[in-house]
Amino acid sequence: MEVNTLEVKTRTALKKSASKQARKAGNIPAVVYGHGSPRHIVVSEREFEKKFHSVSENTIISLIEAEKKICDVLIKDYQEDLRTQSIKHIDFFEVESGKLLKTRVPVIITGNSIGVKAGGLMEQLVHDIDVECLPVNIPEKIIINIDSLDIGKSIHLKDIEKIDNVRFTGMEDTVIVHIVHAKAVVEAAPVEAEVEGAPAAEDTAKEE
Repeated sequence: MEVNTLEVKTRTALKKSASKQARKAGNIPAVVYGHGSPRHIVVSEREFEKKFHSVSENTIISLIEAEKKICDVLIKDYQEDLRTQSIKHIDFFEVESGKLLKTRVPVIITGNSIGVKAGGLMEQLVHDIDVECLPVNIPEKIIINIDSLDIGKSIHLKDIEKIDNVRFTGMEDTVIVHIVHAKAVVEAAPVEAEVEGAPAAEDTAKEE
């Protein structure tokens, strides 16, 4: 289980104007949900981007304030500015040691499918799998090998090797990845361009 730390500061000003000022100062407004009342905090945008290149729902984060750990959390949701590709707001969910939680784990496809070698196309339909487990047992990723996957064949959720102390909560018949026949590419016959200034066939016949 991967655990990261993140320095935070408690914020008491909760108006929109205060959030804008926090962003201008290089911070990201955030809220921690879970046990008791929501906790309002800010995190350093520079530190967050440095430690979390891709926002993941299955990485436990220890929030630290004034060199003291306040709680462990998962990223529940976030708001992103698509124009600047920066994080504007984060929702954290507090996790409790010894208590089951639900989260999502990324799926990684490995191997060289015999179906792809035969000319098929690999389509990955699911990129994250819902799981339920204790915080200490959260998998970093779920690896699926497709070496033996032939054209027309699929790997379903029920086919994935079970992980100790982790329960997959999705539908067992969900298709994770399959190999399909390559679609034929129909090429249109090139149209001969008319030579500029050349008479049309009908006009030539009239002239004769």
